[in-house]
Amino acid sequence: MGHRVEAIFAVNGDYIYVTSRLKGSCLYDLRKNQPAVSAEYVVQVMLRAGFSDEQILQLGTDLRNELARSGAAQISVGDKVEATFAVRGDYVYVTAYKRGSFIYEMKTGRIRSF
Repeated sequence: MGHRVEAIFAVNGDYIYVTSRLKGSCLYDLRKNQPAVSAEYVVQVMLRAGFSDEQILQLGTDLRNELARSGAAQISVGDKVEATFAVRGDYVYVTAYKRGSFIYEMKTGRIRSF
């Protein structure tokens, strides 16, 4: 089964560069205040990204803290990047190895695929 890259996120200092196969490229400034990412949102995006309940319990708090601190985070297992997360406004942008790319809207709980 082949995997294709749907989006690439790169964090450089105070900026996140996002290149999406369907949406093109954009730049986000992390110096702007990010909304709080609740534990409920973290569970929802991690489940959708393909993480197990055990992984969510083990990694969820650190993911939430990093998203609140910097607006972006990456989870790796060994040398393999499992998922990259970026918060912008009311949206969490996710690219996951197992499930591809999607956007989670925090206000509504809606998930949109790229």
